[in-house]
Amino acid sequence: MEFGKLESLVELDLFGCSQLGCFPDSIVNLSQLKRFRLSCCDELENLPMEFGKLESLVELDLSHCSQLGCLPDSIVNLSQLKTFRLSFSRKLENLPMDFGKLESLVELDLFGCSQLGCLPHSIVNLSQLKTFRLSFCRKLENLPMEFGKLESLVELDLFGCSQLGCLPDSIVNLSQLKTFRLSYCDKSENLPMEFGKLESLVELDFSHCS
Repeated sequence: MEFGKLESLVELDLFGCSQLGCFPDSIVNLSQLKRFRLSCCDELENLPMEFGKLESLVELDLSHCSQLGCLPDSIVNLSQLKTFRLSFSRKLENLPMDFGKLESLVELDLFGCSQLGCLPHSIVNLSQLKTFRLSFCRKLENLPMEFGKLESLVELDLFGCSQLGCLPDSIVNLSQLKTFRLSYCDKSENLPMEFGKLESLVELDFSHCS
């Protein structure tokens, strides 16, 4: 069967297909696909190189894909993508350099991506991003200096980022931020001098920051 011939498909849910190791290349021809759920596909190691041809995607869920080591560069062409979940993709070491081209993103979940060591500088171009979860990214050492350009952020979760050092001064420009979690960030020693500019904050958690 040529899976890509299902050109009218809008939603594809492969949750828990634990033996699924790869896709047919023709899957990139699903031009109407809006929601693609692949969570808990334990054997999935990579996505097709031309995955970015799925330009109608609004939601992509790759959470708990524990063998997924990298994303194809073409993924930055998903210009309609609003929700991207990669939580507990424990082998994921980096994001594409041009990740910031995903300018429609509203939610980015990297919770538990324990091998992720840094974020590409371009991530600061995600001007619509409201929710950013980075909890338990244990190798993450810093945030981009211009992180404060993410002015639409409402929720920022850095819980358990045990290697994270100083926060960039620009973080005080997150004027819409309501929830900020930084607990168990053992190496985070101080806050920017003008931290008080975050006047929209409702929840602030710095517990166990030794």
